Amino acid sequence: MDRLRWLKWAHENGVETACMARQRILDYEPCHVRYQFGHYPTRKPYHPTDEDWHLLDLYAEWGRGVVHLWYWNEWCGVHGKGVFDAINEPGLRRFLDEAHRRDLRVISYVSPGYLDVSNIDHHPEWSRGSGHLVELSCDFDRLCPGSPGWRRYFLRGIDKLLDDYGFDGIYWDGGIGPHMPGCANPENDGHVHFAEADPHALPQGDTRDALDRAFFALWNDLLCEMYTKVRLRGGVTVAHIGGDRPPPFEDRCWDYLLLGEGIPDVLASVEKTKTYPPYVLRFNDWSRLITNWDQRDLTPDLARVPEIEHLSMAAAIPYLQFPWLEDGCYGEKESMFDIPGTSWKQTYDHWTEWMKAQDKAGLAPLGNASWAAGRERYGDYVQMFRRMTAPNTVVYLEIADLPNAPFPTTAGRRRVSLFVNDSLWVAIGNLEDQARSAYVSSIDGSSEAEITLPPGRLTVLRYWNPAELPEVLAVADT
Repeated sequence: MDRLRWLKWAHENGVETACMARQRILDYEPCHVRYQFGHYPTRKPYHPTDEDWHLLDLYAEWGRGVVHLWYWNEWCGVHGKGVFDAINEPGLRRFLDEAHRRDLRVISYVSPGYLDVSNIDHHPEWSRGSGHLVELSCDFDRLCPGSPGWRRYFLRGIDKLLDDYGFDGIYWDGGIGPHMPGCANPENDGHVHFAEADPHALPQGDTRDALDRAFFALWNDLLCEMYTKVRLRGGVTVAHIGGDRPPPFEDRCWDYLLLGEGIPDVLASVEKTKTYPPYVLRFNDWSRLITNWDQRDLTPDLARVPEIEHLSMAAAIPYLQFPWLEDGCYGEKESMFDIPGTSWKQTYDHWTEWMKAQDKAGLAPLGNASWAAGRERYGDYVQMFRRMTAPNTVVYLEIADLPNAPFPTTAGRRRVSLFVNDSLWVAIGNLEDQARSAYVSSIDGSSEAEITLPPGRLTVLRYWNPAELPEVLAVADT
């Protein structure tokens, strides 16, 4: 039965009125990999090996993907280069060539709002004068989107990433500073502000609301300049604003919005963000999900990882949200705390302690990521989800109150959505801590069967033929 007949069934049975929202997928890539290209800071810039080519082969087997490349470039000035400069240019170019040969896209980390004060390209006149973000070995100044010098430098850097190195897009990490709008830099380079305010003495009430709107409008323009450059080259943009708060900008200047950093409850986060426009990319923050982080005990309880991964998939997939995989190669291990030119935060720092805790637990000592998640498990999910979200798929999110439905619908702690392409796919997330029974039937009602929905797991029904019962799919409990 072709997709048009499945859509006819959905139309005739009022599926669109029984769902929370309807979306049509045109150009969606579920597989995103946050890829560790060695580590930073380092004495020995990373050079890719056969292990990298093996991982790229694996992603290609999963059906393409977007690789977010981290730590290929200078951050804190250890190697005397700018933030848009590779610390091992031949190694970077080889990696990009190998990825492109496998039809993978590679995007680069950038920040429109942060620049380390130790970087050779840092200029104090670009600063907002609103304080620094100090974490790990970084001392990030917060820069003003209205600084002509910063805008010129940053946008030329985007051109270099796309046109010289050959990146396929960018992952931008805000540095917006939404809680401290304004600028207090008396030695600026002719900043243009849409409203004047000192971040250290902010007004309240209606005046603050107007200031926020002006501040975000200024940021919106810089972000749209950046996004336009990527779009004109057919590239991909991923935005990271932080947490799971809604973006405060007038225009959507991204293709994927990354959510989840600092979030200790995936279920609550998905519920909060389920109405966000597509596409949402989720970040499972293992430093919060498998630790007693609120007691400053970051010892990872690795035994909990499979359970949480399955539960997060059960919650997120029915809302067309999917996580990235944190992966890559660490390179030669070394002590990063005594590398010349670095200065680590002296007071308690969550990411530094997370790095140390992972090292003690036998994991790679990653500062703001983790290899705790299961690569094979992720691959199983992404290959199934890719078939559910093929181009021109129509998705009916959160189906409830569908009379005579041949499958379970959303109720209680069960989440159900419908994906229609050459097959009719039903994504059922059982968010309870116990198994539930449910009845399914063929589309024409000629046969019926009882199935079990495992606790905290995603079950997918795939209908091939209206006269037959659906195939029941699930990722193995690994």
